[in-house]
Amino acid sequence: MKWIIGSLLLAVGGAVYSGRVPMIWVVYCFGALFASLGAALIFAYTRNKHPGLLLMGIIYIIAALAAVVLEHWWPLVAGFGVLWVLRAMGMEPEAPNAVDTPAADADKKT
Repeated sequence: MKWIIGSLLLAVGGAVYSGRVPMIWVVYCFGALFASLGAALIFAYTRNKHPGLLLMGIIYIIAALAAVVLEHWWPLVAGFGVLWVLRAMGMEPEAPNAVDTPAADADKKT
């Protein structure tokens, strides 16, 4: 898998460097990715009601909109940095523990 991702990154980087693909297209693609991630986090908030999901989703969408409106890459990097700060502060919900599954409870009863 890492070879596929690495080759894709090299291909995109080479195409942008050679001038065949304008850099703004790459910014638009990453902006669409950020907007999709933001929408998914907001949808997850409607199911989970964790405030960190809503905040992170809004930041993703704001970063995507700023990058598209300003036609520059730095809002995406700034939004990603703010998201890492929020994760470090504990605003990301905890992952479900494998010990809390029904199969683990059945093992405890026997």
